This record gives sequence, C-alpha cells and structure tokens, in this order.
Amino acid sequence: MNDIGVIICNYNKEEYVINCIRSVMKSSISNFDVYVVDNASTDNSVERIKEEFGKEVTLIVNKDNLGGSGGFNTGLREALKHDYKYIMLLDNDIEMDKYSIEELYKFMDSHDEVGMVGSKVYFMDYPERIWGYGGNINFKSYRQEDNFKNCTDSESIPEVLYCDYVAACSLMARADAIRKVGLMPEDNFIYWDDMEWGYRFNQAGYKVAVWGKSKVWHKAGGRNAGNTFINYYMWRNRILFFLKVLPIEKRDHFSEMILSDMFQLIYSCNLKSETNIVKSVMFAFDDAIHKVSGKAADYKILPRNGQYDRMEKAIGSAKNVLIKFSGDFEGLGNIIRKVGKIGSVSKITISTIDIKDLTQQVRAQFPSCEVMETYEPFNYDFNMEMCSHIFNADLNANTEVYVDPWCNIINGKEEHAYCENYENTKKIFTLLFKELMLVK
Repeated sequence: MNDIGVIICNYNKEEYVINCIRSVMKSSISNFDVYVVDNASTDNSVERIKEEFGKEVTLIVNKDNLGGSGGFNTGLREALKHDYKYIMLLDNDIEMDKYSIEELYKFMDSHDEVGMVGSKVYFMDYPERIWGYGGNINFKSYRQEDNFKNCTDSESIPEVLYCDYVAACSLMARADAIRKVGLMPEDNFIYWDDMEWGYRFNQAGYKVAVWGKSKVWHKAGGRNAGNTFINYYMWRNRILFFLKVLPIEKRDHFSEMILSDMFQLIYSCNLKSETNIVKSVMFAFDDAIHKVSGKAADYKILPRNGQYDRMEKAIGSAKNVLIKFSGDFEGLGNIIRKVGKIGSVSKITISTIDIKDLTQQVRAQFPSCEVMETYEPFNYDFNMEMCSHIFNADLNANTEVYVDPWCNIINGKEEHAYCENYENTKKIFTLLFKELMLVK
C-alpha cells in the first residue's frame, strides 16, 4: 500500500491536466496513487487521460460539475476508503518540480503537529514570481492576506511559514486529520473553500504550514476570465464564511466593513462602466445574507463589460512610464505587469522617494525596471502615483494620475470630481444595506 493518494481535480483543461499528470509521474518518489476527478468536462479531457495513462491513474468522472470543492471531495471520499497516510490535492493547471511531492512527504513525516502543508506556488507565466505561499485571515478587515503574493522569490523569504490556510492547488494533508476535521466545504463550489478548510484544521488543533522546498507552477487564470465568475463566488463565500464563524457581537462591525469594501468595488466598477460585475456582486450579497450556497444560477454569472483598458487608454503612446511607489509590493507587481503589456511602453521606472529604505528590495524584486530615489515626473512621458485605493487618494495634492493595487486609475479633473463624492455616497449605501445584514 502506497503512503500517498494524489487527487487532481479537472474541468475542461485537457492540455493542462495532461501536463499536470505527466509532471506528477516524473516525481522523485513513487509511493503514491493518482486519482483524477473530472467534473463533467465537455472537452476531450476524459478521452485523453484514458488514452495516455490508462490504469496508471484512477479516473472518476462526475455526472455534473461539482466545482473545485465538490470535485476534490469526490476524490477525498474515494481516497479515504484506503489506508493512505497522506492525501495530496492538485489543481489541473499545476506543473510540479520533481521533488515537490517528496519534500511535502518528508516535511509531514518530521512535523507531527502539522495537519496540512502547502507548496510554494509560482506563476506559470512568471516562473520566478510567487503566486501563493499560504496566507492568513484578517478578522479586523475580514479579508484574506496572501503571503508574498507577486514577489520575486529570494533567500529572504522564509523556508517555512505557519499560517491560516494554504491554496488547495497544491497541498498535502494527513488522512487522519481529514477524517477528524471533515471534507472541504462543498457548498462553496469554488473559492474560500481552502481558506475555510485551513481555518478548520487550525481550530481542530493542527498547524497549517507552507514549505518552500516544494515548488509548483500554476496557470491560475480566474481573474482574467471574460465573465464575473470569480466576482460572484469570492464575494458570496467570503461573506458566508464570516457570517458562519463570527460571534454575534461582531456582526455590526463586520457589516460596516464588508459594505464599505463592496461599495468601493461598485463605485470603481461604475467609473469603468463594468455594470455586470456590480450585478454579480449584488447577487452574491443577496445570496450570502439569505444563506444560499452551492453552484450559482446561470443568470448570476455574466459576461464582463465596460472599459477594460482604461490604463492603456491613459498611457496612450507613452514610451517611458514613471511609477511612484507606495510600499505595496503585491500592488506594484500587478501594475508593472499591466503596464508591461502595453505595446508602446519600452521603459518602466519606479520612484522610491517616500520610502528610500525599500529601494534595494524594490530593485531585487523588479530587476527589469529602473529604480530611483528621486521623483522627476517631467522627465517621463507618463507618470502615476500609487495609492491604497483610488478613493483614498489625496485629491488635494498636485498629482493628476493615481493608480491602486488593482490597477484602477483616475486621470484628470472629471475623475477627481467623481472620487470626491465617494464618501458621502458610501454613507447612503451603508445606511440602506446595513440593517438588512443585521436582520438576516
């Protein structure tokens, strides 16, 4: 009997899942069995898996798409029938280093207190940049906080971290711990399922960790999809999670914070004419407060609309772009990737004038950019200043263009005026919906 059951969940990614299985099969150890759960794919995934791997994998084909959590749970139920010591979960668009499984296996064998450990996950399209390295749930802002997201890997990043959750795209858990804690929250369908699962492991007395010697690469294209899928599920399941775990006396504060975040998104989407995101988020809010979960009705997931390329439009034909850094490395990474895709831009410069002590770290993280401790905007074709969010920008300053970590941008007097009305409008929105949350 092998020690490890590896479960890969797939939906309509035949090329990626084939590459994922191939990378698993090339692992430095072989004391594992592979289960592939297909979530009713409509492409050739099932046929390709059968043709290439045959009896090397156990293929389970669901009649319906049960989502990430439902797909993994299908595999977990099957794997738990056997006497595995550990069970590993993998997304279909993961490619593994040959030592990834072995490193997690050795880590778990030498850390009895750990119930779940995750890999260091890199962007497949940016192989040195970290996509995920565990994270924590902030019970003051009611948000997830990913560790080292968008950072270039370096020796300064700890080799092991203990955290609230690890991404289900590459994790290993003790089979006995799963039997004690339970399966993934299947009603989520997708998103916040791994966060809740990690939280439950911690609550049950197990530690949750990430181990930097286990390395994988993740395609992870959810946020670039042409629909509002991620907007609906992330918002609904985030609200449902906190409504589930928070004591009643914190409900008032939670309502204010979540409505503030929600209005920030809505007001930003209105600026960009992204009305379908607003609709899906409001569907998510309504479902959450009425405790509706599972797979969303089709009409709640909408095609993206609006002004996708406001930054590209603002930058225009500019070749040399200057970014005034705020200290948010993850946000800076998002902005640099966005600007770097604009065809006219040939050079990106980062100014650290307000935080000179981070200059060397910025240079290490973004070696393709010039980094300066001065700020001379008139020497560049286009310049913008980072802020925590465009609606928190100092509109009384002389800065004309602000950009936030989500690549929202305000440019010019008309958009500045729109932002000036933000706080008063938010008060009205919160007043309208807060009582509804408290009653429910």
